[in-house]
Amino acid sequence: MNIQMTTITPPMASVMLASNTANRKLNNRHVEFLADQILSGKWQNNGQTIVIADDGTLMDGQHRLSAIVKANKSTKLGLCTGAPRSAMASIDNGKLRSTYDVLSMINAPYAALISSAMQILYKFDHGEISFQGGGTKKMPNTVALSALNQMQSLVDIDILARLAKLTSRNTRLKPSNLFAAFYLIAMKYGQEFVEDFAEKINNGGDYPKSPTTAIGQIVARVQVQGRTVHRIYDFALLLSGFEKWINGNTMSLYRDSSIAVDMSQAIKRYKTNINW
Repeated sequence: MNIQMTTITPPMASVMLASNTANRKLNNRHVEFLADQILSGKWQNNGQTIVIADDGTLMDGQHRLSAIVKANKSTKLGLCTGAPRSAMASIDNGKLRSTYDVLSMINAPYAALISSAMQILYKFDHGEISFQGGGTKKMPNTVALSALNQMQSLVDIDILARLAKLTSRNTRLKPSNLFAAFYLIAMKYGQEFVEDFAEKINNGGDYPKSPTTAIGQIVARVQVQGRTVHRIYDFALLLSGFEKWINGNTMSLYRDSSIAVDMSQAIKRYKTNINW
């Protein structure tokens, strides 16, 4: 076998893909994700190679090559040629690393909570979220450590984790990463306001029909009705409630249609201070 770093042009990628006769089904969403990484300059060469068998068959790399074609931009990759075709079945049997894996490998505090919150925040900042569910845009692992450093500079992670878990328990908002994500978004008003809001929720509210009282009641009502809602429903509820609480408004009767409108407005009005 021969392995070397090679600048693969879109025409070269197309030629290699012509021999893609024995691979799994192409995932177009993943191709779009990789093409976006290439075009945005976030592509990182991690040592994984394009693998060509000794009979010329493309054994590994169809998504990366398809992304090069889609992006129409040359990219430097490792290229392995002459691999035994019989080894095809052994490729891609490893477990993909998650954002949690990336954070836990450096012993980041509250890795499960923070990595899950990051996924929500990334989709929110890219306008790919609604009260009915998250979008399709996936946060690349390459931005995880940078995002963590930025989050740590914005808030006290220990306080965030404590409030997230406490609020989840007291209001039935599940899972606690929802509040962690909300916390970073609501920080535009300042940490004092966000922590005061959390304290009021955890102590049962602060004025008649206050959002700090109503949020828990609305979640409980949904559960009593036996409805199954996406976790982003609760996330939208938090954002809507906080907005009303900041303005001193009530939140007793609150329908899905109202949450949908408030969520679409929040996407336009709010952004985290994280540079993805």
